Parts: sequence; structure tokens; C-alpha cells
Amino acid sequence: MVRVDATATDQCTAWRVRDALAAHPLLAGASAQIYIMAGHDGVVLEGWARDERIVQVAMRLAYRTVGRRSLQSRLHTHAMCSSVQSI
Repeated sequence: MVRVDATATDQCTAWRVRDALAAHPLLAGASAQIYIMAGHDGVVLEGWARDERIVQVAMRLAYRTVGRRSLQSRLHTHAMCSSVQSI
């Protein structure tokens, strides 16, 4: 699931990134939960994905979409999220 965060100040860019990510079959299902926060200074992807391969796909698609803006990843793999909860 890919969503635009309500706090995104650059809605146009956020929705372009969202559309690019949501169109990919690995990112459209329950294998990831990604929130897109876009401002005039850059774009942040936050959330989790099932594995590192899915994180890399999301980052590659986002890089193609954001152009010259900076892109920051706060994506974690689901395995990391599970280990944090068990501590």
C-alpha cells in the first residue's frame, strides 16, 4: 500500500511518486506500507517493506520520479520491524 502523507506540502510531487510506486505489482499489494512526504526541498519515503528487494524497487522508482529533488529513505524491512517489537 502506498499513500501520500497528509503533511506533504508539495502534493503534486507526492502524488506523482505515489502513482509511480503504486503501479508496480510488488508495491501495490500487502508487501509494503509506504507513506510519501514531499516538500519543496525533497521527498521522504517512510514505512516498511517485506524485504530489501522491495525497498530497492521503491527507491529506484522514486528516484526516476523526483527529478533533481533529494530523496530520503526511512523504509525498513518487515523483519526489522518484527525484531524491534520483540525487544
